[in-house]
Amino acid sequence: MSRLLIVDDDVAVTNSLLVLFMQTGRYEVEILNDSTLVPTLLLQTSFDALLLDMDMPGLSGMDILRRLRESGDDTPVVVLTGVGDAEPAVRAMKLGAFDYLIKPADEDALVEVIDAAVARGRAA
Repeated sequence: MSRLLIVDDDVAVTNSLLVLFMQTGRYEVEILNDSTLVPTLLLQTSFDALLLDMDMPGLSGMDILRRLRESGDDTPVVVLTGVGDAEPAVRAMKLGAFDYLIKPADEDALVEVIDAAVARGRAA
């Protein structure tokens, strides 16, 4: 089973995503609604993929992605955000995000993207 970390400050979003990915039977899911806890968690455990909101209090998804890449962590990151502006998407992709999706994302497409991110991470 693949390990997926979902980080979003909106509890309703994380609960919905938790159910979605648990139903696939392929994911062990951990959720965090407080982005400031992500660095500590990543020191304690590893994940096959991260699903990050972009706009959160504390650490933004961009902050988390930047810290990961600066530390040499190449865990696949998928950004799921309500921000449809092209500039943050370009920045996230330049930092090595696997994909950048706009909320609300199609559930089947989201699962496919996470599956692909996990597969790429394992092949690396």
